[in-house]
Amino acid sequence: MSHKEKPRVPRRKRTVPGLPDGFVSRPRLLTALDRAAPEAATMVCAPAGSGKTLVLAEWLRSGGLGSAAWLSLDAADNDQYRFRSGLLDALSPAAPGLHDFDAVSPSFLADLVDALDTLPEPLRLVLDDAHELVATEPLRDVEQLLRLRPRGLRLVLSTRWDPPLPLARLRLSGRLADLRSDHLRFRPDEAAALLASEGVTIGPEQVDRLVTRTEGWASGLRLAAETLKSGAEFTGTDPTVSAYLVDEVLAPLSEEERQFLREISVCESVSASLATALSGRADAGELLAHLEHRTAMLFRTGAGRRIYRLHTLLRAHLLTDLMLRTPRRVPALHRRAAEWLRARHQAGDAVSHALEAGDAALVADLLRRHALDLLLAGEHDVLRRARAALSDDVVGDDPWLALTGALEHLDAARPGAARAQVTLAERAWPREPSPELHALRGLVDSRFAHAAGSLEGDIDAVAEQGSALNAMTLLETGQALLASARAVEAHRPVESALAFARAHGHGHLEQQCLTVLAGVAAAAGDFRAMTALAHDADTLAETHGWRNTVTGAKTSLILACGALLRADASACLAQVGRAAGVLATTDGLGHGGLSLLTATLEGAARFDGGQRSAGLRRMTDARVAEGPAPLPDGIVALAAVCEHDAATRLGRGETARDVLAWARERIPSAAEILLVRASTQVVLGRDGHARNLLRPLLDGAVDPVLAWTPVTAWLLEAEIALRCGEDVRARRAVAKALGPAERQGVLRPLVTAAPEVLDLALLDVPGGHRFTTDLRRARAVRGRQPDAVALTERERTVLRLLPTVRSLDEIAGDLMVSPNTVKTHVRALYRKLGVGSRREAVRSAVRRGLVDS
Repeated sequence: MSHKEKPRVPRRKRTVPGLPDGFVSRPRLLTALDRAAPEAATMVCAPAGSGKTLVLAEWLRSGGLGSAAWLSLDAADNDQYRFRSGLLDALSPAAPGLHDFDAVSPSFLADLVDALDTLPEPLRLVLDDAHELVATEPLRDVEQLLRLRPRGLRLVLSTRWDPPLPLARLRLSGRLADLRSDHLRFRPDEAAALLASEGVTIGPEQVDRLVTRTEGWASGLRLAAETLKSGAEFTGTDPTVSAYLVDEVLAPLSEEERQFLREISVCESVSASLATALSGRADAGELLAHLEHRTAMLFRTGAGRRIYRLHTLLRAHLLTDLMLRTPRRVPALHRRAAEWLRARHQAGDAVSHALEAGDAALVADLLRRHALDLLLAGEHDVLRRARAALSDDVVGDDPWLALTGALEHLDAARPGAARAQVTLAERAWPREPSPELHALRGLVDSRFAHAAGSLEGDIDAVAEQGSALNAMTLLETGQALLASARAVEAHRPVESALAFARAHGHGHLEQQCLTVLAGVAAAAGDFRAMTALAHDADTLAETHGWRNTVTGAKTSLILACGALLRADASACLAQVGRAAGVLATTDGLGHGGLSLLTATLEGAARFDGGQRSAGLRRMTDARVAEGPAPLPDGIVALAAVCEHDAATRLGRGETARDVLAWARERIPSAAEILLVRASTQVVLGRDGHARNLLRPLLDGAVDPVLAWTPVTAWLLEAEIALRCGEDVRARRAVAKALGPAERQGVLRPLVTAAPEVLDLALLDVPGGHRFTTDLRRARAVRGRQPDAVALTERERTVLRLLPTVRSLDEIAGDLMVSPNTVKTHVRALYRKLGVGSRREAVRSAVRRGLVDS
């Protein structure tokens, strides 16, 4: 034993802390601590106020892994003798023999390791606030414990930042497990529990916003709870938050370090180079790395982990502090950031900082150079704010600024605002415009023409290869070619635009290209590729918040079309609802038939889902409301086929005739005209006439607009053959339909076919095949659809009155016809519906959708 007096270690330093009232347990963290290998040490590293101490206290108190020991460290423990004395006092309850150890003996650590190796059960030791150790001697003791790894000891370091120990070597060898800030951040469900324990109950959306604002930081959430309990709104710059950050995070730093953090706080994230530009310090990179360890609220992020960002609440405090201390310096810092970002082609961030600097000239210059890139990257909010900061005088003096503004407004479906920008451009139009300006004007004019319904596919002006303007021109050309039924030609320019988008990180352009390519795939009959491309476009839109754009609506409509063809009415209606919500907010732009397409898909899906009269009414109203502007053939064909089929099944002969007349005017030579005529003849029982109409379609002499039209035609041929007793011919027709239906992934024509035709199809497709499974499932959801019936207008009128309590004589009086005439109509209805009474007729009519329930 040494004669040196052993220092007294307060009990609180070596006692596992108690858990406060309202403590929120987080089992996932206890599990993470338990899962660390027994021979490995654990480091829990997170900023002050992250809940490290309480998590570890709960873990030690939970038991199950042997005995526990605790030592809270402070600056006084940098004296090696005091540190060792505290260590012995903390460990002695679990290993009583340690009381006799000499803390100044040269063999202290060796003796301690030997003693710990012989413990009968594992011992967990937590060194709390390990960041307090900065002296060489106690750090060397900890390093030795980590290196020698006593078998009976599970060492846990709790620290605000990485201590100066050989941790990288330990991690590589698997002897150190980490629990860091990301692990300790409160998740929304945990945050809700913490707030409830503080007496604050708020909705899930508010909890999510609070977790985002505080980044799940425990102390931030508790301070937010205090603010909310007082009835105030938590902003993140509350005095209580600022005081905590000053005391617990910033106090250990020098004024020079704090000023550096204030200066870089004008940016959401910084690299070493940007930090140098902002602060003027050549050693900014080294200082960032140093402060990352000292605060644990400065994080590395991004590729290669070379970018740093401040914790949201710390940045808010620093920025507020900067504006209070040196308000004139803030615009200058933003201007420096804008210039630095412009030099590195980060246009969106550069514009944002130029706006913060209040430098209109810099904003205008950035827009002249980068407006198209920002538009293609989907930086809509930045563009809106930038335009709002520029006066009409500034824009009106520069045709390029005005025309790029027109494109921005057209992209957001604001044609009135776009025309105003074109007017400004015309007033300042130069006598000899540059090729780029001429190409930009051509692109704007083309956008206006296509929005108004023009289906021309060529743009006269050609932009410089490899430019943003060229990429936009290629996309616009592809869209026009697709709308004018030249899908094969459309593929190449859109693929070129897509390659440019991906090479330059222009996500919004990528979304637009994928949506157009989905349309190209649909025209080619590859509906699986169509759905996959549209899904990729929708994922981009959801990620970046672009669903509420015209392109987002188009993507939704393509997905709705895919769902309809898969006979999934509910999924179709969900996508249509999203698209309709977007299109309802646009400023009167035609969108090339998107309104009719939306109504057709909605009506067909409602019809398929059982709302038969309402579904037909939706399609009819939209077609009647459609003006004389040209429409893409595909939309006309889809609208005609879906509405005609519904009208025929509901016995609405006049509506069916109107649809046919409307379609004949627009797509007179399309195979779909023959198809709808043939389906009418089948309902009327004129099988021979129907076959004559189908023959050119089945022989391939007439080209269909819709890729699945031949499938429907062969199924109609099978129905005719079965009615004529030609079973072999029927099976052959079904086989002709199944091949392309399976390749295309199209179920709806089969599901809506005559029941006997579907039964034949299910016999011929391979058992256990995915297409068979999908077909059976869709048919089961849909149920058996009754055969279509052809009713005259007078028969429909009588049928609508049958559910009333009026007698036939009273019905005759209402209709001003003789009772015998009404009875004749009733007998015809009974025959067509296959019933024998008025009640049965009403039931059959409701089931068929001929009358509303």
